[in-house]
Amino acid sequence: MAVVIIESPALSSDQKARIGERVITALQHEGMAPGSVVVLFQPERGDIYLDGLLIQAQSTAPATAPAPAAPKALVLEPIPEPAPAFKTKARRSKPELEDMKQSLISALQTRGSLSSFEAQVALDLKECDWAPATLRRLFTELEEAKLIAKSGQKRGTRYVWKGIANSPQTAPTVKLVKAENEEG
Repeated sequence: MAVVIIESPALSSDQKARIGERVITALQHEGMAPGSVVVLFQPERGDIYLDGLLIQAQSTAPATAPAPAAPKALVLEPIPEPAPAFKTKARRSKPELEDMKQSLISALQTRGSLSSFEAQVALDLKECDWAPATLRRLFTELEEAKLIAKSGQKRGTRYVWKGIANSPQTAPTVKLVKAENEEG
């Protein structure tokens, strides 16, 4: 378990929470397992010297500080479920890409049109660095297959589904029957 100790002058509980969250997030991005990092805030214990100069001397009189609030950094939060393997690895396999493509098609059929950002949200890929490039390739494949049409440029690009949309049927299926004539 990693313990990070921060000695500083009085910080508010909101400041401690923000700093603690940033430290924990940075260490998790460097490979530390979630739940294995503790950030401990302590008051400064002594004088601080930097390059031979006294920067801050500890006061001899006890400081009147407000009663400490419950530290937010030590509150245990539920550990999020790990991301599916295809979201974290460097390359996706062909079956994973095909599944992603089918999910993209389904989202396009349901909504009618999507931007790249909306597709990332719909497929839950907004945290994946590789998602924009992969989605561009998938959109290009769908465009070449004449399933979608591309409109707009750069951030205004939208991909419009050209096929039949998946919409719930509101009317029952009607069966047509040819009426018989009296003559025939």
